[in-house]
Amino acid sequence: MRVTNWMLVNTAIRELEGLRSQYAKSQKKVYGRALERPSDDPQRVIEAIDLTGMKVRLERAQRAATDAKEWLSIAETSLTAMAEDLQAVQATMIQFGSPANQEPTARENLALQIEALRDAIKREMNAQHRERYLFAGWATDAQPFVDDGAGGVEYKGSSHKIEREIAPGYKVAINVPGDQLPTDIIATLTQVAQAIRTGTTEDVMAYLDDVQAASHVLLARRSEVGLAYQQVEQFEGYSRDGLITVEERLGEISGGDIADAVMEMTQAQQAYQVALTAFSMALPMTLMDYMFR
Repeated sequence: MRVTNWMLVNTAIRELEGLRSQYAKSQKKVYGRALERPSDDPQRVIEAIDLTGMKVRLERAQRAATDAKEWLSIAETSLTAMAEDLQAVQATMIQFGSPANQEPTARENLALQIEALRDAIKREMNAQHRERYLFAGWATDAQPFVDDGAGGVEYKGSSHKIEREIAPGYKVAINVPGDQLPTDIIATLTQVAQAIRTGTTEDVMAYLDDVQAASHVLLARRSEVGLAYQQVEQFEGYSRDGLITVEERLGEISGGDIADAVMEMTQAQQAYQVALTAFSMALPMTLMDYMFR
């Protein structure tokens, strides 16, 4: 069979196209894109899909953990402030028992201190994070505690807890609904201030147990929030380590060893250049070739 120039050209094109494809494939490995179609390696493609899904879940869990830590940290700060205010209330009530504080001016000063502490506790009950109320349950867009007109407050929020999935399949509550706070303490402190103004030491001290009980409730809520914060930090570490492992495995599946990939790309490039030179010498010269020489 006579080998025509056209057959030589077609053969050269096919061979060069194959070498070019091999070079392009090895180049993709270097840049971490060894798997582009399921037919490349079905088993590894399936594993890559599973790992990619796991990576997405772990990244979502890390974002949720960051948000949860912010909520819990601010909630703990507010609960601590309220507990410290109640400790100051107890100290002021005990201070009222001194004979030097029975004068009208001294009584008024102590009563004003109690009312200032009461108002500070109310502000913490309505504390916000990113324009969302911390102690409102799910109703984070509306002020949860409003004055009832009788010296106390009324809770307008919900009893539901906000949760975040800090690890695949594991959720943690990040807020304390307002109905779990000692809301009656606001009205109690109003009565304490009035008792300091017009009552006796026994009248004032009669409220001490209520103040101490409210303080214990706040400390219990703070302990729960602190425990939740520790859990979030722990699972955040698990997610971070898991994400590193998943990303490393994805790199192995999709790109393989980088040194081997670079060597394979270099060899493919050299083979392509050698073939290109050989075919250029083997193919018959045209008039244009003579003109440009």
